[in-house]
Amino acid sequence: MYIEQNREACRGCAVCVAACRKKHNGVAMSTFRRGMNEFINCTACRDLSCIRVCPTGAMEMHFLGVPVVDVEACVGCGKCVDACRNHVPKLIDGKAVKCDMCVDRQLQGKKPYCITACKRGRLKMIDGVVG
Repeated sequence: MYIEQNREACRGCAVCVAACRKKHNGVAMSTFRRGMNEFINCTACRDLSCIRVCPTGAMEMHFLGVPVVDVEACVGCGKCVDACRNHVPKLIDGKAVKCDMCVDRQLQGKKPYCITACKRGRLKMIDGVVG
């Protein structure tokens, strides 16, 4: 599962990242490269390097198909940060944080904050994995 962006139609407003930051207490779980109009979040890529390199098992696959962090088990080693090709995990206050595609909202039948915030419909959920 991942969030796909229609880059050609995107106007570069980055309201998706602003909504993410607002809903996660000032921490954006995704980023936006303005010069390239590129929304960057967890793509739950095929190699799942963030999960493979985690020495404590804190990075795990949620049953919805999204890598998530168990912050209680995270020791803040940063291996997931280094392993991610999109540089999605970040170390904040000694713990890894990353986009979890708002699994809590998805379990309630709602869309992730970034998708809901994009009023032009440039982001959508896709089942499957990115190569």
